[in-house]
Amino acid sequence: MTSNRRGFTLVELMVALVIFSIGLLALASTASAIMTMIGSSQSRTVAAAVAASRFERMRATACLSRPLTGSATTRGVTEAWTLARLPRADDVTVTITLKADHRQRTQVFSSYIPC
Repeated sequence: MTSNRRGFTLVELMVALVIFSIGLLALASTASAIMTMIGSSQSRTVAAAVAASRFERMRATACLSRPLTGSATTRGVTEAWTLARLPRADDVTVTITLKADHRQRTQVFSSYIPC
């Protein structure tokens, strides 16, 4: 006698649930990694903006009036800069320190500012 029953067996259902669970876990771990990368990119954007602002302030200052070193803290972002005088330009290095992802992050930016 042949049986015409339709449907899934218990084994097929369990295999499908395992595959579905693995997919959901992969999706959750990917979402976590994406959120970490977004937070990291936001802190890098803030650091770049602070450094760009410092470079613009240096450009707006006369060559011989530019300070050789200095530091400032604004809204939890610490910047420190050093300036090396060259024959036709100043080599400016800005170090930005800020808290991101519950730890201190430091980024260094360099630029030549003509005299």
